[in-house]
Amino acid sequence: MRSFLEILIVLVIGLGLGGYISQYSIQTNHGFGALTIGQWTAWPAAGSVKADPYTKAKVAAEGEVPLGAAEGIAFHATTDEAGMKLRLRCQYRLSGQTPLARFWTISIHNLDGGAGDSGNKHYSTLLSQSLVREADGRFVLHTGPTLTAGNWLETDGQGEFQLILRLYDSPITSTRGIVDPGMPSINLLECKS
Repeated sequence: MRSFLEILIVLVIGLGLGGYISQYSIQTNHGFGALTIGQWTAWPAAGSVKADPYTKAKVAAEGEVPLGAAEGIAFHATTDEAGMKLRLRCQYRLSGQTPLARFWTISIHNLDGGAGDSGNKHYSTLLSQSLVREADGRFVLHTGPTLTAGNWLETDGQGEFQLILRLYDSPITSTRGIVDPGMPSINLLECKS
């Protein structure tokens, strides 16, 4: 009877610890198959039958319908260049080049991926054809609660958020493997208290 109890305790501890580590890996988006470029992370195999179990679990947990490799790829950013979490009450400056794609969107979402109006939070999206570029092809985009001239995504409320850059019909993922794109930088300008 004592050995049965010891085996049961070991099983409960093992299953509990394994479940916690798996859940943590899925929720913090540090699973296998992640492609990270600067502050941006994507899961190229998320829409593929070749996706690893952690990527499949992440997709299932979020209820997301991922883009297939032939359709495009979605990059998520939750931190700025200094590694600080993105906050709704702060102003940020995104700048650089956009990766090569036929069409793309950049939008603001809560951390669980939801978008839209909820309470005092307002989320916005910018489409590639609406982007105003500099003469050299680079762009500057501001996010935050304060209106800014040029490209701007509005945020409202308190708490953290994520940026999602979806690239459609992009050579970043192809049958020849991953192409290294230049991703926009995300820099904190100021925060309202």
